[in-house]
Amino acid sequence: MEGIKRLTPGNEDNQKANRPDAAAQVAEALKLLRARDFARHRARVSEMLDTASRAGSAQATELCALFDAMGIARPQSWDRAFDRLELAARQGSISAQQQLLLLACPSAELTFPDPVPDWADVRRSISLNELLTTRPRTVVSDVPRIRIIEQFATPAECRWLIDCAQSRTSPALIVDSTGRQVTDPVRTNRGAQFLLHDMDVVLEVIRTRISLALRIPLHFFEPTQVLHYAVGEEFKIHHDYFDPNDVDRQREVGHGQRIATCLIYLNSDFEGGETEFPSIDLRYRGEVGDAIFWANVEVDGQPDRKTLHAGLPPTAGEKWVLSQWVRDRTPEPA
Repeated sequence: MEGIKRLTPGNEDNQKANRPDAAAQVAEALKLLRARDFARHRARVSEMLDTASRAGSAQATELCALFDAMGIARPQSWDRAFDRLELAARQGSISAQQQLLLLACPSAELTFPDPVPDWADVRRSISLNELLTTRPRTVVSDVPRIRIIEQFATPAECRWLIDCAQSRTSPALIVDSTGRQVTDPVRTNRGAQFLLHDMDVVLEVIRTRISLALRIPLHFFEPTQVLHYAVGEEFKIHHDYFDPNDVDRQREVGHGQRIATCLIYLNSDFEGGETEFPSIDLRYRGEVGDAIFWANVEVDGQPDRKTLHAGLPPTAGEKWVLSQWVRDRTPEPA
């Protein structure tokens, strides 16, 4: 793997000796990664993570894989991202091992093989083309523009997203007139927002798949959310776009209109919970991995009022969906 130093029996002692320093480097990098002014520090954080990775930190190597996948402070490279995951797996990262297995065979149940596989063989089995190829889209409506892609994500990918989100959900938020994210009675469900320090390579692959389906660059994406609805919880009737005629929303419009929405259904063992578009008398509920996309604006960029919709409450079970909002320019950090 070009540019990545393999761990060998001859250098393990040196790697172990450096790990306390590596842990401190990772801790400082994570502190800067979570800061609102991270953009000022991205080159420094990247260098710190590279240093800690060379010292044997699996956590640092896994973060380097994410930086490679996203092109943060370095050229974007999927090959390098997968190589980094392989190294992190050999350094002992369970998360990296699970991601490698999932990326190599996303349609299979995620279980640990016995004996432990050769991680280089697993990495060689990853096909980026297969990971990013989807089924043809189905036109549901032209006014508003609504499309569906069945089996957009695999059941194993959906379970991965639920597992990543379920321990860290909190009350779901809306954007108020000042641009702050706040709770509101219109939205009673819970969710987990994936900021940079919460993400991983698997999620970035899925986001890239969405980007290709929408034909909109990734840097126009808001932070991805995984939403959870218990029985009776809902997102009441609303538009996703910001109304430019609403004085209280003009600040948000200035930071980028929300032009598209994608929902991926992550489970199906619930009743109710449809996505409803009352203006066109449509209720949609996908099976595991099915995705629904819609444009929140018309072709001329004006808000499409027929995109009025609601996330209806489950009547039994619990509903999990991935939600991705997309703007017409790079949004400001949350």
